[in-house]
Amino acid sequence: MKTVTLPENDPLWNRLQHFQLDHPDAEFPFSKKLAKEENWTKSFTQKAIEEYKKFVYLCCVLPNGASPSEIVDKVWHLHLTYTQNYWEEFCPDILQRKLHHHPSNGGNSEAEKHRNWFGETLKNYRKVFGQLPPEEIWLKKSTGRSFKFFKKYLHFTALLPLLLTVISCSGNGNIAFAGIFFIFIIYIIIKSLTGNNNNKNNDPDGNSCFSGSCGGHDSSGSGHSCGSSCSSCGGCGGCGGD
Repeated sequence: MKTVTLPENDPLWNRLQHFQLDHPDAEFPFSKKLAKEENWTKSFTQKAIEEYKKFVYLCCVLPNGASPSEIVDKVWHLHLTYTQNYWEEFCPDILQRKLHHHPSNGGNSEAEKHRNWFGETLKNYRKVFGQLPPEEIWLKKSTGRSFKFFKKYLHFTALLPLLLTVISCSGNGNIAFAGIFFIFIIYIIIKSLTGNNNNKNNDPDGNSCFSGSCGGHDSSGSGHSCGSSCSSCGGCGGCGGD
Protein backbone atom coordinates (compact mmCIF):
# COMPACT_ATOMS: atom_id res chain seq x y z
CA MET A 1 0.00 0.00 0.00
CA LYS A 2 1.32 3.41 -0.88
CA THR A 3 2.58 5.40 2.11
CA VAL A 4 1.11 8.88 2.29
CA THR A 5 3.03 11.60 4.07
CA LEU A 6 1.84 15.04 5.07
CA PRO A 7 3.70 17.77 3.15
CA GLU A 8 4.52 20.76 5.30
CA ASN A 9 2.99 23.13 2.77
CA ASP A 10 0.08 21.00 1.56
CA PRO A 11 -2.58 23.53 0.43
CA LEU A 12 -5.43 21.22 1.44
CA TRP A 13 -4.05 20.75 4.95
CA ASN A 14 -3.47 24.50 5.33
CA ARG A 15 -7.01 25.27 4.23
CA LEU A 16 -8.39 22.75 6.74
CA GLN A 17 -6.29 24.20 9.53
CA HIS A 18 -7.59 27.70 8.89
CA PHE A 19 -11.20 26.65 8.40
CA GLN A 20 -13.40 27.55 11.39
CA LEU A 21 -16.64 25.71 12.09
CA ASP A 22 -17.72 28.46 14.50
CA HIS A 23 -19.19 31.47 12.73
CA PRO A 24 -17.78 34.62 14.37
CA ASP A 25 -21.20 36.29 14.59
CA ALA A 26 -23.12 33.27 15.90
CA GLU A 27 -24.48 33.56 19.45
CA PHE A 28 -24.64 29.76 19.70
CA PRO A 29 -21.83 28.51 17.44
CA PHE A 30 -21.13 25.03 16.19
CA SER A 31 -18.73 24.03 18.98
CA LYS A 32 -21.14 25.07 21.74
CA LYS A 33 -23.99 23.21 20.10
CA LEU A 34 -21.82 20.11 19.72
CA ALA A 35 -20.66 20.29 23.33
CA LYS A 36 -24.22 20.69 24.60
CA GLU A 37 -25.68 17.88 22.48
CA GLU A 38 -22.93 15.40 23.39
CA ASN A 39 -22.28 16.60 26.96
CA TRP A 40 -18.62 17.27 26.15
CA THR A 41 -16.29 19.75 27.81
CA LYS A 42 -15.05 22.73 25.83
CA SER A 43 -11.52 21.31 25.58
CA PHE A 44 -12.74 17.86 24.52
CA THR A 45 -15.01 19.42 21.89
CA GLN A 46 -12.13 21.40 20.40
CA LYS A 47 -9.99 18.26 20.33
CA ALA A 48 -12.78 16.33 18.58
CA ILE A 49 -13.06 19.08 15.95
CA GLU A 50 -9.29 18.98 15.37
CA GLU A 51 -9.46 15.21 14.85
CA TYR A 52 -12.44 15.63 12.53
CA LYS A 53 -10.28 17.81 10.29
CA LYS A 54 -7.58 15.14 10.30
CA PHE A 55 -10.15 12.51 9.41
CA VAL A 56 -11.39 14.64 6.52
CA TYR A 57 -7.81 15.05 5.33
CA LEU A 58 -7.36 11.28 5.35
CA CYS A 59 -10.58 10.89 3.37
CA CYS A 60 -9.16 13.16 0.69
CA VAL A 61 -5.61 11.83 0.40
CA LEU A 62 -5.98 8.08 0.95
CA PRO A 63 -6.88 5.97 -2.10
CA ASN A 64 -9.60 4.14 -0.16
CA GLY A 65 -10.78 6.98 2.02
CA ALA A 66 -11.12 6.57 5.78
CA SER A 67 -13.48 5.34 8.49
CA PRO A 68 -14.25 7.63 11.46
CA SER A 69 -14.34 6.84 15.14
CA GLU A 70 -17.67 7.24 16.90
CA ILE A 71 -16.64 10.59 18.36
CA VAL A 72 -15.31 11.95 15.06
CA ASP A 73 -18.53 10.79 13.42
CA LYS A 74 -20.51 12.88 15.92
CA VAL A 75 -18.72 15.99 14.65
CA TRP A 76 -19.26 14.96 11.04
CA HIS A 77 -22.97 14.31 11.56
CA LEU A 78 -23.52 17.75 13.08
CA HIS A 79 -21.48 19.45 10.37
CA LEU A 80 -23.66 17.79 7.73
CA THR A 81 -26.72 19.46 9.26
CA TYR A 82 -25.13 22.84 8.47
CA THR A 83 -25.95 22.14 4.85
CA GLN A 84 -25.08 25.53 3.40
CA ASN A 85 -21.72 25.64 5.15
CA TYR A 86 -20.88 22.02 4.31
CA TRP A 87 -21.93 21.87 0.66
CA GLU A 88 -21.43 25.48 -0.45
CA GLU A 89 -18.26 26.40 1.44
CA PHE A 90 -16.49 23.45 3.03
CA CYS A 91 -16.58 21.03 0.08
CA PRO A 92 -16.03 23.40 -2.87
CA ASP A 93 -13.72 25.94 -1.21
CA ILE A 94 -11.80 24.01 1.45
CA LEU A 95 -11.74 20.41 0.18
CA GLN A 96 -12.30 21.34 -3.47
CA ARG A 97 -14.19 18.08 -3.88
CA LYS A 98 -17.34 16.42 -2.55
CA LEU A 99 -17.17 14.37 0.61
CA HIS A 100 -20.12 12.02 1.06
CA HIS A 101 -21.20 10.20 4.20
CA HIS A 102 -22.01 6.52 3.73
CA PRO A 103 -23.58 4.46 6.53
CA SER A 104 -23.11 0.71 6.55
CA ASN A 105 -25.64 -1.60 4.90
CA GLY A 106 -25.56 -3.79 8.01
CA GLY A 107 -24.76 -7.45 8.46
CA ASN A 108 -21.72 -9.41 9.60
CA SER A 109 -19.77 -8.96 6.38
CA GLU A 110 -20.25 -5.20 6.46
CA ALA A 111 -19.23 -5.09 10.12
CA GLU A 112 -16.06 -7.06 9.38
CA LYS A 113 -15.27 -4.86 6.40
CA HIS A 114 -15.57 -1.69 8.45
CA ARG A 115 -13.54 -3.12 11.33
CA ASN A 116 -10.72 -3.77 8.88
CA TRP A 117 -11.19 -0.36 7.30
CA PHE A 118 -11.10 1.35 10.67
CA GLY A 119 -7.89 -0.50 11.50
CA GLU A 120 -6.38 0.69 8.22
CA THR A 121 -7.47 4.23 9.02
CA LEU A 122 -5.60 4.12 12.33
CA LYS A 123 -2.47 2.78 10.62
CA ASN A 124 -2.61 5.47 7.96
CA TYR A 125 -3.19 8.13 10.61
CA ARG A 126 0.20 7.21 12.12
CA LYS A 127 1.87 7.28 8.71
CA VAL A 128 0.38 10.59 7.64
CA PHE A 129 0.59 12.58 10.87
CA GLY A 130 3.58 10.86 12.43
CA GLN A 131 1.83 10.23 15.74
CA LEU A 132 -0.63 7.87 17.36
CA PRO A 133 -4.31 8.83 17.10
CA PRO A 134 -5.51 10.16 20.49
CA GLU A 135 -7.21 7.30 22.34
CA GLU A 136 -9.85 9.54 23.89
CA ILE A 137 -11.07 10.50 20.40
CA TRP A 138 -10.39 7.44 18.30
CA LEU A 139 -10.63 4.46 20.64
CA LYS A 140 -13.33 5.41 23.13
CA LYS A 141 -17.07 5.63 22.69
CA SER A 142 -19.03 8.80 23.19
CA THR A 143 -21.09 8.93 26.40
CA GLY A 144 -23.26 11.76 25.21
CA ARG A 145 -26.13 9.62 23.92
CA SER A 146 -26.48 7.55 27.07
CA PHE A 147 -26.24 10.65 29.25
CA LYS A 148 -28.99 12.37 27.31
CA PHE A 149 -31.16 9.26 27.56
CA PHE A 150 -30.66 9.17 31.32
CA LYS A 151 -31.21 12.93 31.61
CA LYS A 152 -34.51 12.57 29.77
CA TYR A 153 -35.88 10.48 32.65
CA LEU A 154 -33.98 12.17 35.46
CA HIS A 155 -37.06 14.10 36.53
CA PHE A 156 -38.58 10.85 37.78
CA THR A 157 -36.02 10.83 40.59
CA ALA A 158 -37.59 14.02 41.91
CA LEU A 159 -40.58 11.88 42.94
CA LEU A 160 -38.46 9.77 45.28
CA PRO A 161 -38.82 12.03 48.36
CA LEU A 162 -42.59 12.17 47.84
CA LEU A 163 -42.72 8.40 47.40
CA LEU A 164 -40.77 7.79 50.59
CA THR A 165 -43.06 10.17 52.47
CA VAL A 166 -46.17 8.36 51.22
CA ILE A 167 -44.72 4.98 52.22
CA SER A 168 -43.81 6.18 55.70
CA CYS A 169 -47.33 7.50 56.30
CA SER A 170 -49.25 4.53 54.97
CA GLY A 171 -49.46 0.78 55.33
CA ASN A 172 -48.35 -1.98 53.10
CA GLY A 173 -50.67 -0.97 50.28
CA ASN A 174 -48.06 1.21 48.62
CA ILE A 175 -45.13 -1.18 48.96
CA ALA A 176 -45.96 -2.88 45.65
CA PHE A 177 -46.17 0.49 43.93
CA ALA A 178 -42.85 1.52 45.45
CA GLY A 179 -41.24 -1.68 44.24
CA ILE A 180 -42.47 -1.13 40.69
CA PHE A 181 -41.23 2.46 40.77
CA PHE A 182 -37.75 1.46 41.92
CA ILE A 183 -37.58 -1.29 39.30
CA PHE A 184 -38.45 1.32 36.68
CA ILE A 185 -35.65 3.62 37.90
CA ILE A 186 -33.15 0.75 37.82
CA TYR A 187 -34.27 -0.12 34.29
CA ILE A 188 -33.73 3.47 33.16
CA ILE A 189 -30.24 3.55 34.66
CA ILE A 190 -29.26 0.25 33.04
CA LYS A 191 -30.74 1.35 29.73
CA SER A 192 -28.86 4.65 29.80
CA LEU A 193 -25.54 2.98 30.61
CA THR A 194 -25.88 0.34 27.90
CA GLY A 195 -27.48 2.49 25.23
CA ASN A 196 -24.38 2.45 23.07
CA ASN A 197 -23.43 -1.20 23.46
CA ASN A 198 -24.78 -2.11 20.05
CA ASN A 199 -22.34 0.28 18.44
CA LYS A 200 -19.26 -1.64 17.36
CA ASN A 201 -15.72 -0.63 16.62
CA ASN A 202 -16.23 2.98 17.67
CA ASP A 203 -18.32 3.48 14.54
CA PRO A 204 -22.06 3.09 15.21
CA ASP A 205 -23.17 2.90 11.61
CA GLY A 206 -20.02 1.61 9.99
CA ASN A 207 -19.76 5.02 8.40
CA SER A 208 -17.29 5.88 5.69
CA CYS A 209 -16.33 8.78 3.54
CA PHE A 210 -16.45 9.26 -0.19
CA SER A 211 -14.30 11.92 -1.73
CA GLY A 212 -14.85 13.06 -5.28
CA SER A 213 -14.40 16.04 -7.54
CA CYS A 214 -16.83 18.84 -6.77
CA GLY A 215 -17.81 18.86 -10.39
CA GLY A 216 -18.54 15.14 -10.42
CA HIS A 217 -21.70 13.16 -9.90
CA ASP A 218 -23.10 11.67 -6.75
CA SER A 219 -21.23 8.68 -5.36
CA SER A 220 -23.90 6.26 -6.48
CA GLY A 221 -23.47 7.25 -10.11
CA SER A 222 -21.02 5.89 -12.60
CA GLY A 223 -19.78 9.17 -13.99
CA HIS A 224 -17.80 10.54 -11.08
CA SER A 225 -14.25 11.60 -11.82
CA CYS A 226 -12.63 9.11 -9.45
CA GLY A 227 -12.79 6.25 -11.91
CA SER A 228 -12.92 2.56 -11.19
CA SER A 229 -11.01 2.78 -7.92
CA CYS A 230 -14.07 4.19 -6.19
CA SER A 231 -17.05 2.31 -4.80
CA SER A 232 -20.34 3.25 -3.21
CA CYS A 233 -19.15 2.22 0.25
CA GLY A 234 -15.78 3.96 0.37
CA GLY A 235 -13.73 7.02 -0.28
CA CYS A 236 -11.27 7.59 -3.08
CA GLY A 237 -8.54 9.95 -2.02
CA GLY A 238 -6.81 12.14 -4.52
CA CYS A 239 -9.81 12.58 -6.79
CA GLY A 240 -10.22 16.11 -8.03
CA GLY A 241 -7.13 17.49 -6.38
CA ASP A 242 -6.00 20.93 -5.38
